Amino acid sequence: MTRTIAIRLAILVVLIAWPAVFTWLARVDFQHGLIWMFFHQIYYLPVSWIGSPMFSPEGDLGFSVHPTARAATLFMYVLVFYVVVRIMDRHA
Repeated sequence: MTRTIAIRLAILVVLIAWPAVFTWLARVDFQHGLIWMFFHQIYYLPVSWIGSPMFSPEGDLGFSVHPTARAATLFMYVLVFYVVVRIMDRHA
């Protein structure tokens, strides 16, 4: 496996695992739960403006994420990653 493929695979793993890691940390580490929730909310922030069908407001701190929003956000990140990789491959 070349270095380029390994780096791309690592980036994809981070994109996919990001919300799961911080959701798990928020449940396990109650003392720092607000910090872990902040990182979880950052992942969904670019598409949270969609609102009601995918996200619902949850007090003053943030929003709750529905399963369709999880899938749509992951699809968006993978699509952006694919486009960036294709552009970089063309110019290399």
